[in-house]
Amino acid sequence: MGEVYLARDRDLPRQVALKLLSPAVADDAEVRARFLREADTAARLAHPNIVAVYARGRTEDRLWMAMQYIEGTDVAAVLRDGPLRPDHAVRILGETARALDHAHRAGVLHRDVKPANILLAWGPEQRVFLADFGIAKALDQTSALTRTGEMYASFQYASPEQFELRTDMDQRSDVYALGCTLYHMLTGELPYPGGSTAQLVNGHLNGRIPQPSEQNPSVPVAFDEVIARAMAKDRDQRYASCGEFAAAAVRASLEPTKRWDAPSTPVPAPVSVPVPRRRGRKRLILAAVVAAIIVAGVGAGFGSGALKFTIGAGSVPNAATPGGVAPSDASRDAAIKAACDYGILMTTYDYNDGDGWQTNVVNGATGTWKTQAQQLLPAIRLLLETGAEHTRGTDAKCAVTSGNTTHYEMAVDVTQVNSTKGKADTTEHQNITMSMDYVDGKWLCSKWVSPLFPA
Repeated sequence: MGEVYLARDRDLPRQVALKLLSPAVADDAEVRARFLREADTAARLAHPNIVAVYARGRTEDRLWMAMQYIEGTDVAAVLRDGPLRPDHAVRILGETARALDHAHRAGVLHRDVKPANILLAWGPEQRVFLADFGIAKALDQTSALTRTGEMYASFQYASPEQFELRTDMDQRSDVYALGCTLYHMLTGELPYPGGSTAQLVNGHLNGRIPQPSEQNPSVPVAFDEVIARAMAKDRDQRYASCGEFAAAAVRASLEPTKRWDAPSTPVPAPVSVPVPRRRGRKRLILAAVVAAIIVAGVGAGFGSGALKFTIGAGSVPNAATPGGVAPSDASRDAAIKAACDYGILMTTYDYNDGDGWQTNVVNGATGTWKTQAQQLLPAIRLLLETGAEHTRGTDAKCAVTSGNTTHYEMAVDVTQVNSTKGKADTTEHQNITMSMDYVDGKWLCSKWVSPLFPA
C-alpha cells in the first residue's frame, strides 16, 4: 500500500520512518481512508509498545505520515531462522498483549495481528512495538469495512469471525490472531499452512487446533491448552483479554516438556527477585517464574554458580573487603542512602505504571543483577498486573556488613504495604541482602537476594 523511507524530522533532531501512499493506489478512496485511519488511530493510542505517529499530511497529491523510527527487526524476519525459545516468545507476547489491551480499552481493534507487525528494537532492553493499525476498527462500530478493506487482514492469522464478515467483532478476535502468532513463534510454522486461500479459510473455520508441543518437542506441553483456548473457534471459549492470555502463557512456560534430560553438569541455584506479596497459587507461580528463567540460563551471567535462590529466610555469604581499603564515613553514608532508596523502589509497585518501575529498577542496577533484572522483570510483571495490586515500600533500614569505599555488602529491611482493591491493606517485612557498587559517580545495586514468603 505504501513505501517507507528513513527520513529526518525537519523540526526536531530525530530520525523518523516516513510512510508514503503508493501512487498506484492513490486514487482509491478506500485505500486513502485506510491510510488516514492508520495515522489517526495510532496517534491517539499513545503507549510504550505502540509505534507512535508524529504527523501526517499531503504533498503533491501523495498522503504521508511520519512515524517513530524503530531500529531493529520484526518477528517475521526472526522466524525465518526457526522458532523462538519459549521464554523469548512469552516475553514478546506479553509486551504485545499490553499494547493490544491498551487499544481495546480505548475502543479499538487491531484486526491484523501477525509477526510482521510486531517490531523488535535493538538494544539492551529489546523493546517490543506493535505496528500497522491500518485496518483497525472501533469496537462500537456497527458496520463492517467495505469488502476490500475487510480482507486486508492476513489469512494466516485471521479469526473465524473475520472470514464470516461479522460486524460484532470484539477484542477476542485479536486474542485469536495473537494465539496464531504465539504458535508460529513457538514452532516456526503457521498454524494452518494451507497451499491455497480456500485451505486457509477452511483451517481457521473447521480445522483441528494445532498443538505446539507436537510440532516442536522442546515446547512445554502446557502450551497446548493455552493455544487451544486462545484459538478456540467459538470466541466465547477464548481468553477474555490479551493480558489474560499472556499470563496463562507465562504459567505454561514453567511446565516441563514431554522429554527431560538430566543436566550433565550441576545446575546453579537461582537468585530470588523481590516481588509484592501474593497469596495461594499465584505466589508459588512467581517463585517458579524466577527459578525457571534462571535455571534455563537466560541472559549473560546465569549459570556462573554465583547465584542464590531463597524461599523463606535466606542469606548470602558476606563478601570479603577488596584490597583491605578502609571505608570512609562519606562513602558509607552515600551507599547506605542509595541502598535504602533502591529497596524502597523495588518494593513499591504500581500496576498502572509497570514500564516506569521496570526502567527505574534497571537504571539503578549494574553488573549481574542488571542483566537478571532485564530478563526477569517482564515475565514477573505479567503476573503482578493480573492481580491489580499496588505495593508501597516504607521505613527502610540499611546497615553495612562489609566493604570499602567502592563496594559494600548491605543488610536491608523494608516495610512493605500491599493494597488490593476491595481488600484490607496488609503489611510485611522484606529482609534483603544487597551489594552496592560505586560506578560512574553513582551507587548502583549489583546483587539482590530477598526471601519469597510462602503462602
